[in-house]
Order: sequence, then structure tokens, then C-alpha cells
Amino acid sequence: MSLIYVDSGADDNLDPADGWGDVPEADRPLWSRYMVDYMPWFPGAVIMNYIAPGVMNGGTRAPQIWKDAARALHAAGFTPADYYLLATLVTGRFRNELDVHRHARLFELWPDEKRAGDFRFTPAAWKPWLERVQAGESPSRAVEHILTGGKPRAMGTLVTRGQPTRVVGD
Repeated sequence: MSLIYVDSGADDNLDPADGWGDVPEADRPLWSRYMVDYMPWFPGAVIMNYIAPGVMNGGTRAPQIWKDAARALHAAGFTPADYYLLATLVTGRFRNELDVHRHARLFELWPDEKRAGDFRFTPAAWKPWLERVQAGESPSRAVEHILTGGKPRAMGTLVTRGQPTRVVGD
């Protein structure tokens, strides 16, 4: 299995069989750059010293497993920006709400702090998140729907004098 491509950041000029599949050529630098921040696999510090400068300068010679993750996410309808937003939410605001017993199906590689913070989404499991966001729901609220199995916490309460408290939900 070919995992590592080291690049200086120069133009790739690779043929379409370079491992990116159907990922649009214009999106490849973004996928590579965003995966430096949210890695689907950590190749080690030494290799990252070679990969990071290249992809941060527009190169696309990322580890093959990053390309595989981008291809799978792209096939499910994700853009690089969708990936970045979801990864930011899941590893930031919702990190402490992840439970390996309830949420393992959401990840091909579970986010584990013992490793370098690498993780891989299961694209099909997160497609409902993407659909909710595309329909206008807040990305944060859409993550809650996924993590709670469609039963997110109430959005707030509405209190009417002399009446019972009503919970406002979805």
C-alpha cells in the first residue's frame, strides 16, 4: 500500500490516476490543506515535516489514505469546506460528547487523543448531517441530531405567566 508522497509544493502535473479519483482537481489542494489540520491518518512527525509545507503551498501530494478519505467524502457529497466545518465541530465543541459505544459507527478511525489526533469519518453516517446543513439547519444543531440519534436537546424554553412551561424543540 502506497501511503506517502513527499512534495515540495510545486505543481503536481500528475495524471488522473494519481489516487484522487473523481475529486475535482480544483478541490485537491483544499482537501490536502484541510487534512493537515484534521488528519485522517498521522504519518509521523518526520513525514509531516515534508508533507505540511507542500500542501500548505497548494501541493496535493498527500498520503494516499488522505486521498482515499477525500474521495469517499466527495462521493458522499462533501466539499473540503464541509469536511473542515464538521471536523472543527466534532473535535472541538462536541469532542467531550463522543462515546465510543454509541458513536463508533460514525468513524472509520476513532478520534483518540493517544494518537496525534487523527480520525476518519464514515461518510455515509455523516451524510444526514450534510443534508441537514444544506437544507439550512445550523451545522452545530445538525451534529447534535447525529450524535443523539435524532433527539437533540431542546432549543430553549418559553414561559407563559400562569401557564405551564413549554419546551421549544424541533
